[in-house]
Amino acid sequence: MKTFQKVQPKRLPVVVASEIEQAIIEGDFVAGSQLPSEQQLADQFEVSRNVVREAFRYLQERGLIEIVSGSGAYVSQPSAAPTSSALGRYIRLLGHHDSIEALYEARRILEGNNARLAALRASAEDIREIESCLQQMHEGASSITLWSQADLNFHLAIASATHNPFLSVLLELLVDQLREVIAEGYFVDGAVERGLAAHARLTQAIIARDAEAAYDAIIEHLSDSEARVETLSSTVHSSD
Repeated sequence: MKTFQKVQPKRLPVVVASEIEQAIIEGDFVAGSQLPSEQQLADQFEVSRNVVREAFRYLQERGLIEIVSGSGAYVSQPSAAPTSSALGRYIRLLGHHDSIEALYEARRILEGNNARLAALRASAEDIREIESCLQQMHEGASSITLWSQADLNFHLAIASATHNPFLSVLLELLVDQLREVIAEGYFVDGAVERGLAAHARLTQAIIARDAEAAYDAIIEHLSDSEARVETLSSTVHSSD
């Protein structure tokens, strides 16, 4: 089991947190595993339990661990949520109109290439997942919550089908923004029908291993989606 050395007293909670973080990164504690207790770590570091407790809070804020009351601290599954949340705050500071344009520009660059690569690399399991997400979109078409989640899962499934972890992470960073624009577009007349048709075309292109058709399908869909969101945004602002 990983053991830790005594640390200097300066900024002890930060130092302890950094040591534990490094151990997690190096694989000494895998995702889902339980960390040693506060007392065990306090003994190893030769610090007080309060120092370890504060270090745990620091690690939890960074999304590295989850603290379960009465049980202990567990290593969290890797997540882009903290970064996505920070990105969302930055996007809101840019202003709604500008952020929509910038978001869709980024989506065309990222998701266009995701579609191409998915058509070339998707495994049978990847295709089943994409088809499952499409079916969930059909089944959830009458509910904005179900529709939005299924639509989001569809795009994430395509990113996963590239088998490039960097592309999946980059799209995950946009999750909060994607969820918002998907929900906004839902209220435009005909959006659900056009969305289902576009996602079906993209799915068929990936199944056919037609990279250019997949690219064309996602670009056409994103352009249509952006136009719907922009139309809705302009209508809302003009009524203010």
